[in-house]
Amino acid sequence: MYNKIVRINPIAVQGTNLVEKLVALPRWKILDNVLVREVQFNDYETTWAFLTQISMRSHLWGHHPTITTSYNYVRLQLSTHDLEDKISDIDLKLALRFEKYIESYTQKE
Repeated sequence: MYNKIVRINPIAVQGTNLVEKLVALPRWKILDNVLVREVQFNDYETTWAFLTQISMRSHLWGHHPTITTSYNYVRLQLSTHDLEDKISDIDLKLALRFEKYIESYTQKE
């Protein structure tokens, strides 16, 4: 589901097409058909500000990542359960959005 208002069916992205899409996401990797990103923030407050932002976006899109966190560390895992846990176009769009959020919280002053 792409958003809570209009249901858009996810499309599996595999093979060469997936490799091409990952060029825009150089810090993400694929592990066992899951798109994975790990990030460390400066402090606990920044970590939770980020988590709040991605949780709201994920809920709005009706797509919920697996998130592991500890103090200033976050591990994000994206796959689409409706596609038997394959990576979909929605996972890639969400990863791009998350990457923008990560950049905004990790920019050096």
